[in-house]
Amino acid sequence: MTTLRHFAALSAIAVFYAASMLYAETVNLHVRSRDPETGGAKTVVEEWNPQETAIIVCDMWDKHWCKAATSRVGEMAPAMNKVLKIAREKGVLIIHAPSETLEYYKDNPAFKRGLDIEPSPEIAKFGGKWCNDPLPLEKGKKQPIDDKDGGCDCEPKCRGGKAWSSQIAVLEIDPDKDLISDNGTVIGSYMKQRGIKNVILMGVHLNMCVRGRSFGMRRNVMFGNNTVLMRDMTDTMYNSRSFPHVSHFEGTELMIQYTEKYICPSITSTDFTGEPRFNFKGNEGNVVTGENKR
Repeated sequence: MTTLRHFAALSAIAVFYAASMLYAETVNLHVRSRDPETGGAKTVVEEWNPQETAIIVCDMWDKHWCKAATSRVGEMAPAMNKVLKIAREKGVLIIHAPSETLEYYKDNPAFKRGLDIEPSPEIAKFGGKWCNDPLPLEKGKKQPIDDKDGGCDCEPKCRGGKAWSSQIAVLEIDPDKDLISDNGTVIGSYMKQRGIKNVILMGVHLNMCVRGRSFGMRRNVMFGNNTVLMRDMTDTMYNSRSFPHVSHFEGTELMIQYTEKYICPSITSTDFTGEPRFNFKGNEGNVVTGENKR
């Protein structure tokens, strides 16, 4: 019975992949990286095939234990949903990864889609576990922000603990096209079977889950995927009263620059929407770098 289920799952993927080849449009991405030694930025234009591309939405929960974090997710979600809709229409696979909330989605076809996936040995060897191990370029490098206090910048500080029960409802899930999972082995194996080679990470939080989850940036680099961060669709858990004692948004920018130097390049939502990049209130025009378009 298990073999038949796996065969059926593979057949469904094959049919979906064949149908997706009807899409002809490619996506031009302005991919920014930084020299690991000098920090100098370089942007190149890459042409990506949507049928070989996935977007992973990390931990965009309905509620976080930190009130400020919850507020920023709510502010970012409508702009993110617009990106997801455009990407989906182009043929990009959308993967929703709201960790620790999968019981909420147990009857959703997008969740069931991953249940019968045969684990890829190349992916399963990582164990589907959180990745604390730094990538080669990260080794010996100091973290740009201190988040040991949990990163809540509210005053008084919010009390920690699990507050989430689902992904924020603003983000639409297509039950016929999307995938829901928080397991790196499932996600990595599904992408491999679908022929996905390019991965875009978005969501929260860059210095924690986006980087370290079993489906996060580090793991996707280890999987051998061409990985980028959508830098205007992320946030950090950073308390501005901690090192290096800069504003929350400056702390996020420092984490983005660290990512571009040592983990993977980045892009912005402009490549999908054709509109100026998203900025949080209080960071209009990107007060850190002056980057207001791309």
